[in-house]
Amino acid sequence: MVPEGRRKLPPEAVLVFITMIWGFTFLVIKLGLAHGGALALVGLRFAIGAVLLVVITRPSWPRLAEWRAGFLIGASLFAGYALQAQGLTTIASSRSAFFTALYVPLVPLLQLALFRKPPGWTGLLAIALAFAGLALLAHPKGGVFQLSLGDALTIAAALACAFEIILLSRYAPHCNPQRLAVVQMAVVAALSLAASFVTGAATPWSYPPFWFSTIALGAATSLIMFAQAWGQARVPALRASVIYAMEPVWAGIVGAIAGDPMTLATLAGAGMIVTGILVEPFRRFLRRKAAPPESAPAARQTSGGTPG
Repeated sequence: MVPEGRRKLPPEAVLVFITMIWGFTFLVIKLGLAHGGALALVGLRFAIGAVLLVVITRPSWPRLAEWRAGFLIGASLFAGYALQAQGLTTIASSRSAFFTALYVPLVPLLQLALFRKPPGWTGLLAIALAFAGLALLAHPKGGVFQLSLGDALTIAAALACAFEIILLSRYAPHCNPQRLAVVQMAVVAALSLAASFVTGAATPWSYPPFWFSTIALGAATSLIMFAQAWGQARVPALRASVIYAMEPVWAGIVGAIAGDPMTLATLAGAGMIVTGILVEPFRRFLRRKAAPPESAPAARQTSGGTPG
């Protein structure tokens, strides 16, 4: 019998923890890329993450369905990383953050277009709050709709991120989380390293911070990919996309610790995102409070073995 005080780990809490790790890796990535090598860093961090996950969890050989799902998810993930990195070469980071945030409203729109799955009113409210919060965090300035090549590449990155979230929620419930995470990390590593070789991008192999950052990011990636596959097998894509909007909140906290100013707009944006995440739990709480009181004894009687 499970002890009364023991509770299962909420999958939403796991996804929030993932966004915390993402936010804290911003400074690590910045340190590693001080001398270039974006694609190589992505490839090596995912390769290290895949090896670590294999060594720690010792998963069995992936099934064909897991290879197929892992390739599709990994390809979307690689596209998001590569396009965002390329876009950042020509536009400011705040502008990039704003356009990348488009994956929040893109997830339900893609679900509606591909699967005829409309979001409910709580989903629409959560999307609006999260997107407004992201806009405040990114504080874009002027010319938002005058799209440059960098803007277009970053919007494409947001689309890739939205596809990755949808694919993960669609396939993860039918796959082993360890095996799926290993496959998708291997795909990202292979595609990134191949792209780095084909493009001839300079890589600072003799720069120690590059390797320190890559190893640290590899360990974090191993944890993130496994936790994400486990969490999204239990959390709908729409809710997951809103939770992932917490990433810039943590990044802002880390930036503040590192000396970046926390403006009123930043605090307001963080508050909107947190409010968006709490919309659905609050609705469930109100529904439970409105439930008839006699339903609880009936449930206890049924669970005690009384014939129906």
